[in-house]
Amino acid sequence: MSRTQKIRMIRRRRIERNRRLASIFAMVILSVSVSILFHNFSAHAEKSEAYKYYTDIRVERGDTLWDIAMEYMTEEYSSPAAYIKEVKEINQLGSELKSGQYLVIPYYSEELK
Repeated sequence: MSRTQKIRMIRRRRIERNRRLASIFAMVILSVSVSILFHNFSAHAEKSEAYKYYTDIRVERGDTLWDIAMEYMTEEYSSPAAYIKEVKEINQLGSELKSGQYLVIPYYSEELK
């Protein structure tokens, strides 16, 4: 075998090795992409629809809007402050609650009533 033939054979082997590595890399990238896609799809599919409802509660002595938010707020609200803001708007409240007062409060449920 001549020196030129050996060099050509070495180059072919390198090219073939690089093609195999590129194929393996592409398959890994494709697998990861598909895995992420299906994970995101299944996460959205698992979340069921929630319906918004309202109920009324009686304010007890010592209750605060924060306490009410912590008890009745559902995950659809971004923060207790957002929930408190909505409760204030619904009930046309300032910042003070009175014992015995009734408040209309929102909540979400997956059950259709």
